[in-house]
Amino acid sequence: MVRYVITRILSSLFVLFVLSILVFSMVRIIPGDPLAAFADPANPDPAALDALRTKLGLDQPWFTQYFVWLFGVLRGDFGAAITIPGSVSSLIAARLPISLMLAVLATIFGVAMGIPAGVLAATRWRKPSDNVVRGASFVLLATPPFVLGTVLILINSLTLKLPLVGFAGAANDPLRALGVLVLPALLIGLVLAAIIARYTRGTLLDTLGQDFVRTARAKGASPGRLVGRHALRNALIPVTTVIGIELAALVGGTVVIEAVFAIPGIGSLLLSGIRSSDYPIIQATVLLIGAVYVLINFIVDLIYPLIDPRVRVHT
Repeated sequence: MVRYVITRILSSLFVLFVLSILVFSMVRIIPGDPLAAFADPANPDPAALDALRTKLGLDQPWFTQYFVWLFGVLRGDFGAAITIPGSVSSLIAARLPISLMLAVLATIFGVAMGIPAGVLAATRWRKPSDNVVRGASFVLLATPPFVLGTVLILINSLTLKLPLVGFAGAANDPLRALGVLVLPALLIGLVLAAIIARYTRGTLLDTLGQDFVRTARAKGASPGRLVGRHALRNALIPVTTVIGIELAALVGGTVVIEAVFAIPGIGSLLLSGIRSSDYPIIQATVLLIGAVYVLINFIVDLIYPLIDPRVRVHT
């Protein structure tokens, strides 16, 4: 197990290294000049722009810029933002906890609703309950989240009038901040629940048809014990992978929801960096999102033996 963990850590570091090279290269291929916002079309001053370019190190060769940036990342310094006041590290430190809180809440809602719905659909195969779960999953997956968010905001404005839009900031008012995140997390969780329910239903149906389940049924195991003790744990392995991937995707993939509910998360920071061609912001946020993917996949691999003891680690 120790050898396996060390091997995975080294492979994860290699993946992040390759990702850093790709991100750094692709950002500079994208059309646009990060100093365009500083140029005055009516009175251009090339000398001033060249001086600013030199100050930011953008006049250096790409490989020099890359290693300067990489060594800074290893020290926890992502550099200074070009178009937004402040360092990139401080911007990420202010926004990343918000995105993590939103992603974790959405995952909790999705798991709490998706797994029971999938189990219900699998155990009531081709019955009304199964049809309802599959139909609801199809509708949720087909409906864009911003449509659901806009409708719920409109309904709330006409009825309960809860403070749903505008993040207060966890440092100032943690309870209100959590309350503001509940509805967007629930919306994302509904879509995630639809995905989890479909995977749970499919894997559980496949598991219920295997020989060891038929043997347990022949020995007189009750339906609840048959599903909960024998079939579900085996079926949860691919579902766990899906949950991990979706959780990682939510950290930086909730740009639309953040825009609808005015949440200053890491996704909106990335979008702002892309719009303004702010190289340091784009590089740092994409690398950070990639690191979250790698970390969560690593944790999921370690969880497999806990879910199903038959799973053994091979190196």
